[in-house]
Amino acid sequence: MRVLLYSAIGIPILIVDAVLLWVLSTRMAEILTMTQGLTLLFGALAYLCLHCLLRKPERMYLWGHEFTHLFVAKLFLRSVHGFHITSRSGGKVVIDRTNVAIDLAPYALPFYNVIALLPVTLIVGNPPYARKIYLGVAAFLFTMHLCFSAEGFIDGQPDVRRSGRIFSLAVVLLLLMLWTPILAAPGTHGGFSGLPVFYREWLHGGMKAALDLSVYVRSLPGRRFL
Repeated sequence: MRVLLYSAIGIPILIVDAVLLWVLSTRMAEILTMTQGLTLLFGALAYLCLHCLLRKPERMYLWGHEFTHLFVAKLFLRSVHGFHITSRSGGKVVIDRTNVAIDLAPYALPFYNVIALLPVTLIVGNPPYARKIYLGVAAFLFTMHLCFSAEGFIDGQPDVRRSGRIFSLAVVLLLLMLWTPILAAPGTHGGFSGLPVFYREWLHGGMKAALDLSVYVRSLPGRRFL
């Protein structure tokens, strides 16, 4: 019953995700230069080559995944009884009880991207070479997060099954999209100061796209198809 209820909530969120993703892609294309876009592409391709052709950094990902479980569990004042990372069984955090936030936090929070974000914010002046290096590294780490998260959904990890894959996917996609402008900010000319305008225009564009979509859907029954 829990999964059915959460899935019913997740379906409209997925629709919102689709609209916001469409608008986000166009907005990101507007603020990124050609060089910045290529840097992101090369960073993503570099990780895909590592993941598919060489060796997956599974142990590295597991540490970030389980530490995020641990961190969010402590935020909810849960008692942690164990923390394990093994090559055979993967990782596990043993707590007294869980919730949706604890379950989905490692998928919705790109741990290593946040770690990479911290030192960049401390670089005075944010020189161009630092922005390029950051964008490449950020794309590499974000692609790693997406690949392992996708595997978790495909394999049906208990974290995503407890609330249903539909709801889990909807929430994770929404939060990852909300993270994207923040993670990209140090590599763009607008930086963090441009984020309020970006989010405002993104939300406005999303609402306009949703309105246009609703008008189109309502017009379908009255159309004639030959």
